[in-house]
Amino acid sequence: MVTQRTYELGFIIDPRQTDDEVQEIADRYKSLLEEGGANITNEEHWGRRKLAYPINKINEGKYVFLYFQAEKAPPISEVERLMGQNDKVLRYLTVRTDEDLKRAHSKGKPGTPGARPKEGGAAEGGKD
Repeated sequence: MVTQRTYELGFIIDPRQTDDEVQEIADRYKSLLEEGGANITNEEHWGRRKLAYPINKINEGKYVFLYFQAEKAPPISEVERLMGQNDKVLRYLTVRTDEDLKRAHSKGKPGTPGARPKEGGAAEGGKD
């Protein structure tokens, strides 16, 4: 049985780019991933947001997230290499999310499907 690996690719684009240019940049990376065998499951554009700290004297950025699945390793290193060369991309991060879900499930984190309840929890009713 081949399991699907799930990934999340988030990147911040220079806010001086128009919405059409942001979509064009996102489409370029989507097509690279799809050519490498990935299946794009969702795309989110969060729009202009304030950065936690200035990057190259820029205080805001346009956030884009791509969620995708792949049976074999997609060309993430190639996409990240191209993002690193693109001056319009301020920051990027790729996370393999299926590993996080497995880890959370095995630790019994609340809110994960099939999580084990913790033993020795707090008694009902609060403090006496």
